[in-house]
Amino acid sequence: MSLPRRAFLQEKESDEHVQKGFVYAGCLAGKFLFLLCLAALTAALFFLCYPKFSYNLLAWLALAPFAIAIFNLRGFWKTFLWSWLTGTATFAALYYWVFVTCRDGGGLSISLSVAAWLGLSAVVGIQFALFGGSCYYLRRSKGLFPFIAAMGWVALEYLHELIACYILGFPWFALAYSQWNMPALIQVASITGAAGVSFAVAWVGLEIGYALVVPSFKVSVRRMILAACIFLITYGAGAYYLKHVPSNNLLRLRAAIMQPNIDQYKKWDDAFVEEIKETISAMNAQIKGQQVMLTVWPESVLPGMAEGSYGSWMSQLAKESQSFQVVGTNRAEGKNQYVSAALFNPEGEIVGSYDKVHLVPFGETIPFESTIRSLFPDVTVLGELGFFHAGKWPQKLLQIDQISFGSTICYESVFSHLWREQAKTGARFFVNITNDAWFFDTAAPYQHLAVSVLRAVETHRPVLRAANTGISAVISPTGEILSRASFDTRAILQTEVSLPLGLDVSFYTQWSDWFSWLCLVVYLTVLISSFVFIYE
Repeated sequence: MSLPRRAFLQEKESDEHVQKGFVYAGCLAGKFLFLLCLAALTAALFFLCYPKFSYNLLAWLALAPFAIAIFNLRGFWKTFLWSWLTGTATFAALYYWVFVTCRDGGGLSISLSVAAWLGLSAVVGIQFALFGGSCYYLRRSKGLFPFIAAMGWVALEYLHELIACYILGFPWFALAYSQWNMPALIQVASITGAAGVSFAVAWVGLEIGYALVVPSFKVSVRRMILAACIFLITYGAGAYYLKHVPSNNLLRLRAAIMQPNIDQYKKWDDAFVEEIKETISAMNAQIKGQQVMLTVWPESVLPGMAEGSYGSWMSQLAKESQSFQVVGTNRAEGKNQYVSAALFNPEGEIVGSYDKVHLVPFGETIPFESTIRSLFPDVTVLGELGFFHAGKWPQKLLQIDQISFGSTICYESVFSHLWREQAKTGARFFVNITNDAWFFDTAAPYQHLAVSVLRAVETHRPVLRAANTGISAVISPTGEILSRASFDTRAILQTEVSLPLGLDVSFYTQWSDWFSWLCLVVYLTVLISSFVFIYE
């Protein structure tokens, strides 16, 4: 072969390599953009299905792009990392109010507020990473993948809440909470807990995603039909139950839920004590002579302790209204301080109290306090936090005229075991008091309300929710909001709620987290089997 001919062939071969390189780079860039779009779509769907937007039907699609990505990723660590980044982006969108609260409510600098916001999002995003990483192996189950993966989602939600109970966590979001304003879709929670709702929502989304990646058109159509059937069965069963739920008008409680809308910055300023007392006194006067049996005030409504002068003043208000009064306050016992709810009877005596069991991390308590203070000795705000002690558990139910009721304070609405165990021991209704003024007019007060709706359905007990600036509400045992106050308004909700005559409890209350445990066992069994199959 002549030299010019050889040079020509070598040059042609070199051009072909360059072209292949460009094609390969283009494919990588295209796949990267595709996965980026799927991550963004997942985060957007989650963001829009929760309050404030509450486009709850989007939740049934939220895991579809996630499933598509799982089947397009190669390698466990790539899947794990993509899932973590997707989870971090999702929670950053949902937790945007953490930045607002830290900056405007906590007085932190912008940099520290951003660090708190993104740091929390990244840590909670590990839940997505574990889910995505396990799905990398679960996808080998092929047609069973959506069903098993949905169980995995429920298992990880449950483990997050369990870890938060005993160590540290922030289980503010569950897929079930996105359905808070659709009573027909959440009735299964009285049997399975919120986990059953999360399972149905996750299963539908994963089925749709799986249908879009299987090569067979017929299989794809069948999976879409299955997804539609899951949704329709969940809705239909709930709607049927709501039409046939037995009504009870024999035992009724007349209550007043107070939303004083006291400015957060006035609450602990001595210059505004008289103004706060005047506001509370004026609201109390409005229910005088209204035959109100129970008045519910929000968390920390008193600008001081229930003991002492504030307690004497509140005692007088109880006498004037001739009603039992649940009052959010702080309580001291020796050197310990508790976030508490005190119960005054119509004679003005404190006849019971409930101490908050699960304190807000970095708001009312500092986890791993000594370590964190040594790492951040110059952050002065830490000196103002962490001085509260957690209440003991269990605690005696509060009572009004032999009617027992359960109590939870603020953040405790996310811990289903507190509600379930109080319902099991005889609570006929629940009082949830909170101070969401710290969140300002962000999505957080609306997200917080959504959680209480699922707790009402789980326990099949009405919930009286009093929030300082909102959103106060009366929630029926089936999760319907009977009345609510607007955010950032002063309001009194007077209501009559039906109470159960006997001590019958929901299936979920009786059998606890049986469905979550079932999902956990099946999920781990299949996951471990997948590991064994791969490495044999």
